[in-house]
Amino acid sequence: MKNLIALVGPAAAVAAYFILGQPLWATVGLGVLTLIGFIFPSWRAAMGLSRVVFAFCLLMLVINELGIAYPYSNIFVLTGLFGLFFLSGQSWKGLYFGPGQTRQWTRRALLAGLAFAALVLAFFAWLPKNFAVLGTNPVPAGWPLDVLIVVGLGYATFSTLMEETIFRSVMVAFSRSHLSAPIAVVAQSVVFGAMHYRVGFPSSSGGAVLATIWGLLAGWIVVKADSIYPAYVMHFVIVLALFMGLIFLH
Repeated sequence: MKNLIALVGPAAAVAAYFILGQPLWATVGLGVLTLIGFIFPSWRAAMGLSRVVFAFCLLMLVINELGIAYPYSNIFVLTGLFGLFFLSGQSWKGLYFGPGQTRQWTRRALLAGLAFAALVLAFFAWLPKNFAVLGTNPVPAGWPLDVLIVVGLGYATFSTLMEETIFRSVMVAFSRSHLSAPIAVVAQSVVFGAMHYRVGFPSSSGGAVLATIWGLLAGWIVVKADSIYPAYVMHFVIVLALFMGLIFLH
C-alpha cells in the first residue's frame, strides 16, 4: 500500500497540475504526502519521489505566480532541486555525474536522439496544420537563418543542461532511494511527459505521449551508463534537430 501511494500520488498530482490545470491543489496534495513522510518515519523513504516532485511543482507554482520567464524559470527550479538534493546528504555521484560508461553509450545516445527527432518531425509534417496534437511550431518565422542557428544552439544547450539535470539526474536519484531503477525511470518520464502537455515542444496530448517516451529512453540510458552525459548528448541532438527541422515546416 505504501509503495502504491508513493507512486500513484505524485502521478495523479502532476496530471492535475499540468493536464487538468490545477497547480495549487496538485502542490497541496504533494505537500501532504511529503508531510506524511516527515511525521511517520516508516514512510520517509517511500516519500522520496513525492518530496522532489513537490519541490518541482512548488517552484513551478512560485515561478508562474511571480511571472518569471524562461530561461530564468529553469535556473530557479534547478537551483531549488540541487539544494534539496544536497540537504538530503546524498553524494555527488548519486546525481550520475560520474564518468560511468559514457564512452560506450554516447554514440547510441546520439543515434537515438536523431531517430527520435526524425520521428517527431515526420509526425508533425504529416499532421494537418489545424490539428495541433503536438502543439504549434515554436520557431520564429521570417528570422534570418544564421540568427536561427545561433538561437537553436543556445536553446538546445540550455534546455539540455536544465531538463536532464532536473529529471534524469535529481529526480531519478531521489526516486531510486526507495524504488527500483525501472520504476524510477518510469516515474520521472511520467512527470516529464505531463510537463510537456503545456510546456515546450512537442506539447499537447501527442506531445505528452512522445515526451514520456523520450523520458523513458533518456532515463534508461542514464541508468545503464551510470552517467548523465550520454543523456545530455541525446537531449541536445533532439532539441537542435527539432529546432532546425521546424524552420522548414512553417
